[in-house]
Amino acid sequence: MVMSIAKMVVLGALESLGRGSGYDVMQELSRKKIDRWTDVKKGSIYHALRQLRKEGAIREVEQTKIGRYPEKTIFQITAKGRRLFDSLQEQAFLGLFPHFYGFKIALKFNTRRTPEEIKEFANRAIILIDLQFKAMDDYLKSLDKSSMLYKTDSFFIKHEKMLFGAEKEWIRDVVRNLSVFRGA
Repeated sequence: MVMSIAKMVVLGALESLGRGSGYDVMQELSRKKIDRWTDVKKGSIYHALRQLRKEGAIREVEQTKIGRYPEKTIFQITAKGRRLFDSLQEQAFLGLFPHFYGFKIALKFNTRRTPEEIKEFANRAIILIDLQFKAMDDYLKSLDKSSMLYKTDSFFIKHEKMLFGAEKEWIRDVVRNLSVFRGA
């Protein structure tokens, strides 16, 4: 299954809220400050709501109208939606590289994963980061060190290693401070 960040955050928000409209989802993203560091747009949220409803992951529970404001559709996550969210959250805990915010999204919407499960995901994410380091090193070893390709690629790979290293350290820090991150 391909990871959909918009579906992940919609399901996570509805899981956190219990029920809500597209506007409520957007407010939850803002409250959790996810809108500051992801590229999920308002249109993506509403598209994800339509898709998730078609897939049976969420269901419409009510239509509301307050004053002159447009009618709002209120949604609730279904059992199928919880299973989908769990699957997407697991993928997010393992990375979403090169964006480096998968683990953070998974943590922000965590309501049911235990500290032990989060530690296990953290360990697996760190293993994946270490595999990325190895792949970068192996690639550089395959190049002629006197070539221009080696010089330019090693320059860019150095930056990628810095990003991966920072992510690895942040994930370790999460594990050291797990009590702070329950439903952040």
